[in-house]
Amino acid sequence: MRNYLLALALSSIFLPALAPTAHAITEDEAHSIGVNAYLYFYPLVTMDITRKQLSNQEPGPGSLGGPMNRFANIDAFPAADMRVVVRPNFDTLYSSGWLDLTKEPVVVSAPDTGGRYYLLPMLDMWTDVFASPGWRTTGTGAGNFLVTPPGWTGSAPAEFTRINAPTPFVWIIGRTKTDGPADYDAVHKIQAGYKITPLSQWGKEPVAPEVKIGRLPAREIERRIEERKEARARKDFAEADRIRKELDALGVLLEDSKAGTTWKYKT
Repeated sequence: MRNYLLALALSSIFLPALAPTAHAITEDEAHSIGVNAYLYFYPLVTMDITRKQLSNQEPGPGSLGGPMNRFANIDAFPAADMRVVVRPNFDTLYSSGWLDLTKEPVVVSAPDTGGRYYLLPMLDMWTDVFASPGWRTTGTGAGNFLVTPPGWTGSAPAEFTRINAPTPFVWIIGRTKTDGPADYDAVHKIQAGYKITPLSQWGKEPVAPEVKIGRLPAREIERRIEERKEARARKDFAEADRIRKELDALGVLLEDSKAGTTWKYKT
């Protein structure tokens, strides 16, 4: 494993973008660079595979999968072996939605829940929760939240609450309090009120997101999530490099600093 990380550290995948000047490094330094780079890119790779897995499915009852910019609602408590998230709740029903901000902002709408607890935590591609509209933070009245991509310079309409997303893809893992199966119908009505609308379509007749199922089956993507062994290390770095290039094309620059490597967004 040490030699493998040494090879990764010396590869051309990331060093040209990070090293301002060429200089000799020791094996220990190369090993440390390889470990740090793997840890740095790992959330991006894992989240992107999860995004592909969930968006590469036909939408259907009880599934968190479906096209981006659309909520998929779980209509009953999840089974104990459900692992889309690490451990499912058993007092809420889930509503999942992936936001695609690569073209424009989107409006995430929540209905008036009548005092019922809910939350719509938003995760960036680093798996960090950067906003969580809901009972605790914004109340339970109806709300429209304008989620903007990095570097967006437009103005938010007065009726929207603006939320700046750190990355151009966002995962919402929503939850609505549920007091047992007898409460399902009431919660389903609330779930039906969760909406995702591209800004350019706001106020117009809703257009359903196009469902595009790729060549790679969801099961194969799921299998890749489970394969986190040494043999996949090089592929993961290559995938990380691909993601880095995509983000760069969207206006994201990868730079290094004295504090370590960080993503810098163009303004």
